[in-house]
This record gives sequence, structure tokens and C-alpha cells, in this order.
Amino acid sequence: MSIHVADHGAHWELVPSAGADDASREAVDLEALAGLEEMQDEGEPSLVVELIDLYLEESPRQLASMLGAVAGADAAAIRRAAHSLKGSSASLGALGVAALCEEIERESYGDSSRRVGALLARLGREQERARHVFAAERRKRS
Repeated sequence: MSIHVADHGAHWELVPSAGADDASREAVDLEALAGLEEMQDEGEPSLVVELIDLYLEESPRQLASMLGAVAGADAAAIRRAAHSLKGSSASLGALGVAALCEEIERESYGDSSRRVGALLARLGREQERARHVFAAERRKRS
């Protein structure tokens, strides 16, 4: 994936570089799913479908947990939920979600609840993009 950092005044954003192909603009790096598929044992239930199902079920809960933790000013809970979502997202190729979670983790150490709130809004949008891709990929594999 070819990306660069764009400075939009008050915030930074990862955006595809000029000339990046369509796959790099996707919310999910599908090569991550292909790599998981290679580990699949023949005749066994689809590992990728199981992981996608788990992600589709758990990722909204993790986001809700972060939102609740922000409301309760619980920085440790924000970090735990962000760290968990970061790992599952990165494993499945939702790199934008993982990057935002990493940023939320980092920001939660400071006194920047407003910044964390803004990042959570972006995370919600990026997570929704990833969930749409995962749902489509799941339908292809079912």
C-alpha cells in the first residue's frame, strides 16, 4: 500500500499517494486475508470466514467500550480496547483501523480526551468501511 501523511491543519491523516491503485484505497488489505487462507487445512471450516465473523461481532463492542471509557474518563480502559481492536484489525488487514487504534492508545496517555474523541469518530467511520469489505469477503467465501 502506498500512503503519505497529509497535514490538514489541526489533524494528520493517512491518505493514498497519487497514482495508488484501487486496492490501496480499500479499507482492508486483502492480501492479509489471502495469507490467512494459505494456512487453511483442506476440508476444514473456513478460517477466514470464522475470523471475519468474530471481527464483525466483536469490533463494534470494542468501539463501544472505547466510547464508554472516554465518557467515564477511563484511560486504561481506552488503551485496552484500542490495543485489542488494533491487533485483530491488523491481523485481518484493516490497517486504517489498526493505525487509528494505535494513535488512540498513544493519545490516551496524555490529557487529550477531546483529541481521543475526535479520533474515535474517525475510527467509527474507518471501522464501518472495513466491516463492509469484510462482509463482502465473507459472502464470497460462504
